[in-house]
Amino acid sequence: MIAALAQTLQPALGVMADGVAVAPTVVVAAAPTLDLTGIAVACIAGLFGVLGPVALYMVQSHVKDVQAAAVLAAAVKNSLGAAQQALDGVASVLPPVRVPAGIPPQLVVPLQYVLNHAGDEAGRLGITPQAIADKIVAQKGLVQIAAAVPNVPISAIVGPKP
Repeated sequence: MIAALAQTLQPALGVMADGVAVAPTVVVAAAPTLDLTGIAVACIAGLFGVLGPVALYMVQSHVKDVQAAAVLAAAVKNSLGAAQQALDGVASVLPPVRVPAGIPPQLVVPLQYVLNHAGDEAGRLGITPQAIADKIVAQKGLVQIAAAVPNVPISAIVGPKP
């Protein structure tokens, strides 16, 4: 048993089988290298971690702006119907909205309609009530032009949608 133990420890002790000591072998290790893979992966992951939410926020705000503009445009077009109903004497059931001074009386009802239906969108986009009144007048002018020239579609007057 002792002989078996000596044989297993022989390479570690550096002793030859006949009991003569052997000089230990010197192992020279290579210089340590720096692996930058982990650092690069962490930096890229951090960059995407920051850019992902920023890009998502930008896309969502643009989509919200497009949707708000569509709601506002539809409200301006529909406000002409509210103006016609007011001329016909049909009572409006919409809650009153404070209309700023300087708005002509014939635009109060359509402007009130737009502010009731798309007031939040107009406020978020920074569109003033005076600008909305101008859009209503322009829309009314387009309708009058289309009515004066019945064989021409409105898209020929306005042009194609962008």
